Order: sequence, then structure tokens, then C-alpha cells
Amino acid sequence: MEGIFLGAQRHAIARDKPAVVVGIGVTASYPDHPQLGRLAMGGGAEALESAARTWLGWLDVYACRAGIFDRVEAIPFLDHGWVPLEADLNLMKSHWFQEAMGIIMFDASLHEFEKNVELTGDYVRAAGKRVVVEACPDKIYERAEIERRQLSEVKMLSDPLKVREFVTLTGVDLVVPNLGTEHRTLSKVPLEYRRDIAQGIQKQVGPIQALHGTSSLGDCLQTVGKDGICKVNFYTAMARGASVAVKAGWDQAPSNQPLPISLACGGAIHVVRRDVFAEKTQTMLELLAGMR
Repeated sequence: MEGIFLGAQRHAIARDKPAVVVGIGVTASYPDHPQLGRLAMGGGAEALESAARTWLGWLDVYACRAGIFDRVEAIPFLDHGWVPLEADLNLMKSHWFQEAMGIIMFDASLHEFEKNVELTGDYVRAAGKRVVVEACPDKIYERAEIERRQLSEVKMLSDPLKVREFVTLTGVDLVVPNLGTEHRTLSKVPLEYRRDIAQGIQKQVGPIQALHGTSSLGDCLQTVGKDGICKVNFYTAMARGASVAVKAGWDQAPSNQPLPISLACGGAIHVVRRDVFAEKTQTMLELLAGMR
């Protein structure tokens, strides 16, 4: 949070903007990366709800730091609210949580299309007046199922007409299509952003796409706005860059001596990670600001 706020504040000052709006997301019990689940320390639905309140409290504290982050406005969003898990589902159905969040991703992509439509449509009808609902129109297959069915990467990319059907039937505000990027990819081949698919989806449903994964985009990042993408999730590069920076500091210490407390303590690690997150956030905002 500190790193994202700091990078956004620096971007606002550099561009002489009175305010910059950023989304700050968190996952709940999402199996690949259960952020609130870890904060809940293994507890059940009540612990997950308590963790969500804690996280939102942190966000509120940082957003109110006058003179430090006063040019940054944050939109909280739930990333990959994992429908198959009851704790996540209960959290997403809570009215207080819907009203506290700016965007909730209702992720029913474990299910086949028809079941995904049924569950997502029910959720939009129940919560759509309180929060922006994001969803995935495709089934995301596990590696074992991909190999068993002998599915090719191309066959798992989004079909613009199927995305239109999903949006029409569910009423979702944002869709997360498979455009060949890092969207929960299990690919063993180099990733390639399929701009043609994004543009095809835009023709069918308008500019409501959310892009999950940007590391494979390269120079394409500055053009995604033209392709109907209105929301870009950016995390992996920050997390990995922060880990590299921490390790680089440790590598400078003598190998035959205990790590100095100035490098080993949590506060020092926190600052190193925060600075990397701030730098990469500012760089990303500069790139996005350059979109035409």
C-alpha cells in the first residue's frame, strides 16, 4: 500500500496533477495467492471478514495522510473473489463489503460457461447496485485437465462473440478475457498479447475489459486503451522486483558472518520493498498517462 501510494503521489507531483486515482486490490482465499486468507491466519468465514475490515482500515489510514498522500485517491477492489470457496462467497455477499469496495471480481471461472453465467448473473442482480462487478467469461482449466483434453493455448483464448453472450446474460460491468497474457496462465510457451481479440471484444461489448497481467506486453501497454481495456492489474513485476532488491542487499553482506540487523530487520526489508513498489508504480502510471 505504501509503495503504491508513494509512487502515485510522485507521479501526481511530477505531472502537476491535483489528484491521481489508483485501484488497490487484494485477494481473499484465492488458492494461488490468498492475501486476506493469510491475514486471517487460517480462520474461517468470520476471520476472513475480520481480515477484510483490517485491510480496509489500513487503506483508510494511508488515504488520510495529509501532506504525504494527499494527491492520491484509492479505489479498493477484491481480486479473484473465489466463488468455489464458501468463505469468499459469504464475504462477497455481505452488504457492508459490497458498499466498502469499489470493484469486486466474482470469479466463477472454475465452472463451465453455463454455470458461470448462472452464478455471476445471480450475483450481479443481488449486488450490482452497490458495487462494480468484474467477472471472467471463460473457464480456466487446471494443467491436468488441459493435458487430459489436449487443449491448445489458442483454443483457450476468449471468443468475442462468447464474451458478448456472457455480458448480455449476466449484466457484468467489467470482463476479464483471456488475451494470451498472464491471466492465470499455465502456458509453457512464450506469452503473446492478442490485440486482435481485445479489439474484437471491444466491438462486441464496448471498452469494459480488465487486463490481468502486463509483463508480456512490452510496447503494447501504451496502446491497450485503444483496444477496449479500461483497467490494468499490475502486481507480479512489483513483487518480483522487490524480492530481487532485498536479495541484492543481503548478497552484499559477508557470507561468513551473520546478516547485519540493519539488513535483516523487518523495517529495513519493508523500506526496500516499498521503494521498489513506488518506483514501478510511478513508471506504470507514466506509461499509462502516455496512452493515446
